[in-house]
Amino acid sequence: MSEVVMAGCEDGCGAKAVEAANTPEYVRVLWLVVAMNAAMFVVGVVVTATGGSVSVRSDLLDFLGDALATGIGLLLVGKAAGIRAAASLWQGLALGALGLFALGSAILRVFSGDVPEPFGMGLYGILGFAVNVGAALLLLKHRKGDASVRAVWLYSRNDAIGNIAVLAASGLVVVTATRWPDVVVGFGIALLFLHSAT
Repeated sequence: MSEVVMAGCEDGCGAKAVEAANTPEYVRVLWLVVAMNAAMFVVGVVVTATGGSVSVRSDLLDFLGDALATGIGLLLVGKAAGIRAAASLWQGLALGALGLFALGSAILRVFSGDVPEPFGMGLYGILGFAVNVGAALLLLKHRKGDASVRAVWLYSRNDAIGNIAVLAASGLVVVTATRWPDVVVGFGIALLFLHSAT
């Protein structure tokens, strides 16, 4: 989950954030990361609609949260501190709502007998992993800059673990022919999402 919205900065990153955000390369990289996350959200919507995976649903909301957080953060760099603080609060509430939706979906799946379609899950896991690793690599040279881009880099790296979990769940769905691996991973991603939103 990205926290590019001017939170933190206890290390004096405010001025650095404004300076870095005025660098064309930095801005291009972050907007590319926004586009990559948004694209994976769309892919996840299609996979969920056709395959019914709750772990993919939780993860696609994570991609949406990343895209929104990074994009909003970029738009707010250089704005007044009060505006950034208010936006950060609303952003946290929005991300929390997405996390609760993901958790609710996982709970409902406990009572549903549907087995998700594993091929789409596996393909989504591979694509999501590639996107997160790609985003982390793009941000690698910037990770020691301002706190915002460090957060995006760290979350892209950590989110790749969630994609591996979705991929593993798809394999376990095939082996067990049950929905439970999908449900467990869906719960795990939803809880991590809620933790990141706080």
